[in-house]
Amino acid sequence: MSKGHKNIDIQNLPACAVEFIKLIIKKMRYRRKVRQDVQAELTAHFEDELKDCAGDQEKEQKAQQLITEFGDVKLLAVLLRRAKKRCRPLWRTVVARTFQAAAIVIGCFILYLVWFFTGKPVITVNYVAELNRMVRPVADESLNAAPFYNEAASRFEKLSEDNIDIFKLLSKKPNEVTTEQKQLIANWLSENEETLELIITGTQKPYYWRKYSNRQNTSEMMAVLVPHLSEFRKLAFSLRWRTYLSAEKGRYEEAFDDIKSCYHLGQHLRGDKFIIEQLVGIAIEAISVQTIRDIISQYQIDYATLTNLQKDFEQMIASEDFVISLKAERMATYDVIQRTFTDGLGDGHVIPRQIKWLYPQVQVIAALPTRSSTAACYQEQRPNWLSQLVSNVRHEICEPGGFIYESVSFVKKSCYILFTHPNKQQTKEMADQLYSYWDKVFHKTPGQIRAEGIDTHKQTMEIIKGNLLLEILAPALGRINVISYRNKTEIQATLTTLAILRYRQDKDAYPDNLKELVTSGYLKELPMDSFSDKPLVYRRTDDSFILYSLGENFTDNGGQLGKDTKGRPKLWTTNGDAVFWPVPKTEVNQ
Repeated sequence: MSKGHKNIDIQNLPACAVEFIKLIIKKMRYRRKVRQDVQAELTAHFEDELKDCAGDQEKEQKAQQLITEFGDVKLLAVLLRRAKKRCRPLWRTVVARTFQAAAIVIGCFILYLVWFFTGKPVITVNYVAELNRMVRPVADESLNAAPFYNEAASRFEKLSEDNIDIFKLLSKKPNEVTTEQKQLIANWLSENEETLELIITGTQKPYYWRKYSNRQNTSEMMAVLVPHLSEFRKLAFSLRWRTYLSAEKGRYEEAFDDIKSCYHLGQHLRGDKFIIEQLVGIAIEAISVQTIRDIISQYQIDYATLTNLQKDFEQMIASEDFVISLKAERMATYDVIQRTFTDGLGDGHVIPRQIKWLYPQVQVIAALPTRSSTAACYQEQRPNWLSQLVSNVRHEICEPGGFIYESVSFVKKSCYILFTHPNKQQTKEMADQLYSYWDKVFHKTPGQIRAEGIDTHKQTMEIIKGNLLLEILAPALGRINVISYRNKTEIQATLTTLAILRYRQDKDAYPDNLKELVTSGYLKELPMDSFSDKPLVYRRTDDSFILYSLGENFTDNGGQLGKDTKGRPKLWTTNGDAVFWPVPKTEVNQ
């Protein structure tokens, strides 16, 4: 429009025209400059039409006629607004549409954030109660070993501060202590004989179960307390030392009764319990069979005692399932899922405040205790099961490169959690697939896994598919499986050693091979090596024999025992065979 239009005074028009123009401008609801242009154009139009009118009355009538011809004010305002929009430059239209789209996106994003961050979990299942129902057998409370173990552990816990030196000595073997220290241990065991008898009484019970709970008395599995696992280790070492001392005095029956009780203690911690409890049970079982090999290598045990010991152990392990149970871990994962995701729209999304430990990304390293350290790392305050399984938490978000890398990684992780992280239903399905997969893997020996070329880590990652929650919760199950089959192999080797020594006393010669033990009735079946899926390696030597497993390197090193980082002989390592006989005098506790 021309500049002249802008100079036309609207007040020169009749009152009805002025009111009409102002009403149109008001209903246009458009930018101020455009409304000024439209007002000037309408004013000019009325001026042109009224210039030939003789008087005010005629102008009023003419203005009324024009207003009538214009029609509905609201419709006219809409048409004028659209006309102005069509007439504006293309770049202005693009800019306007861009800002409108951005405003819509921002608005939707804000609403999404409000919806996302105000989500709440819906707790539908009390998995702590489910766990207690699962571990509780259909048996009378009088058949439960837990009260006796708990009482003994409680007594040892009270003694810990004043007897710290004794407990350090208990973890050693007789060839690792002085005569004075050995006498100190003997006196201490005599003073605490009542506590040891509590353990013996507990091991004579057919069942062991405890009621899982937490300090807050809630249904949250992550806060469940495991038993005094460090104290259980002290109980086992106490029984082991009483076994050593009895053997030194020639009381072999008493010695082997104690070590069988120690093995029963380990068995009671196995089964459908948390992995950390099962690992402690495995460690205690290993302590027991290792002690048997120590004793039969140092003392001449008569044929009848060896026969009874082998028979009793065969009965003890007849119904033992050496496969790790994941039922408790599966329940714990289910509980975390129901507390970390919402219900409803979208099958449930992640609740950020429930997984604040995902900001920044945290890698949890599962502590897979070896047999010498299985319970040593446990704190006296009895932390929950997760904090016992986790030994270290490392922040990996900040790499060399500084603030930019940290910021970009944080943004990526935030966007992933906000928009593309698997929802509750998908996470539950992934968890089911994960534990079903590992249930199958756990029924395979390390030798079978290697022979079949199974990459457990790769397949686990394919199942999880970038699920941050499951990546953090899933322990290093592959390593746990190796520990379980190490234990099974060692028990088989110990029974085989007993059979060989019986054969030697009976026939005044060592067998030519292991099949001869089976055919002669000294052994029920060939002892299998879980790391080769073949019988254990046995060879006669000049005055004895050698019995070993290929070990974790899956390579026959000719019976060469591996060593630890300090050069000391070690039973299970990746640089040699696991040699069970002859027993090294300096064999390191596993």
